[in-house]
Amino acid sequence: MSKDLPISSFDVLLQKLVVVLELSRSGGELTSQARQALLQATNDLKDALSQAKSLINALPGGELCLDEQDEVIDMLERLKQAKK
Repeated sequence: MSKDLPISSFDVLLQKLVVVLELSRSGGELTSQARQALLQATNDLKDALSQAKSLINALPGGELCLDEQDEVIDMLERLKQAKK
């Protein structure tokens, strides 16, 4: 499996979020058809977010929290300086 992150998988997130927002902007009560469309759009966004999270977690170090990532970056920067 390639370790490259398919950025195109993330491009769709904004589009799906916009659809959800547009469908939910109704000022009044939603019709049954509008509710169904909003539910489908929300589920699509949820699935896309889940897929994006899976892609990120599959990256080396993707399971690390931000503090742990910062520690690794600091260690690598110190190593780089030591080699200079």
